[in-house]
Amino acid sequence: MQIANRNTIYNTHGRDNEPQITVKPGEEFVVETELCSGGWLNSLTDVYSPEKRKGNNPCVCVAVEGATSGSMLAVTILDIVPDKLGYTGFLGSRHALANRIRHFDWGDTYKTVEITDGFVIWDDKLRLPISPMIGVLGTAPAEEVILNSKGGAHGGNMDVQEVCTGNTIYLPVEVDAALLHIGDAHAIQGDGELNGAGGIECRATVRLKAEVLERPEDFRCVRIENEEYIMTVGCQRSIEESFHLATDQLIRWMEQDYGFSAADAFLLMGQVLEARVTQFVNPTFSYICKMPKKYL
Repeated sequence: MQIANRNTIYNTHGRDNEPQITVKPGEEFVVETELCSGGWLNSLTDVYSPEKRKGNNPCVCVAVEGATSGSMLAVTILDIVPDKLGYTGFLGSRHALANRIRHFDWGDTYKTVEITDGFVIWDDKLRLPISPMIGVLGTAPAEEVILNSKGGAHGGNMDVQEVCTGNTIYLPVEVDAALLHIGDAHAIQGDGELNGAGGIECRATVRLKAEVLERPEDFRCVRIENEEYIMTVGCQRSIEESFHLATDQLIRWMEQDYGFSAADAFLLMGQVLEARVTQFVNPTFSYICKMPKKYL
């Protein structure tokens, strides 16, 4: 099995990034991801500070044989194994919520934790069960270079908990070989990614496979699928724009693959839609909309 390690990483999604490995469609491969802020964390006594940052959500790049512009990549996440160390924290008064939370005068605050036996060891009394996810998963855009801090139609920094083991993520292919970028694993993350460096940022070993499919008409945001749901992820500059894009794209998916009229899809979503903001701390905010398959 081919392995792409964290020795060669990129801080942007770009067509000129050199892939570390090239995989065939359906071939399983492994990616060793780097910490979202670079390789500074080596022991439980290490505590983050902005001066230690070595890059912005650095990603490993993988090429997929046979992927051509205009097609779609179906990336299935087979396993995510977090490293034994992680951290979380926020930038004091520079945090987005600093002026909105009463008595927010804590200053820069960071916490390093151990990850072991399926739990984050928060302190002597509290253990949090892990739920590993990939924060950044995207393909290279056709022309522009996009910072790894941003999410969009290409994927990128979505910070969506459903980018996890067992789920398939559909991404647009804009350049030959797709150039799949993977990074920014979390051992666990709460909705909103409230404190910015969160949830528990960590390195991880990820096992995946990718298929090349025909891209649906008017594909404008990332899609996710598992046995229970079809899902769309809007990543725009405002929460409203993200929600509107995700709902529009879910309606189109229900039309194209499940035989609904747009009106019927819209009405049904009004009764059983599940939706939430998964993060609003990045340059683009992520809104996921989920339709249970049992109603389709």
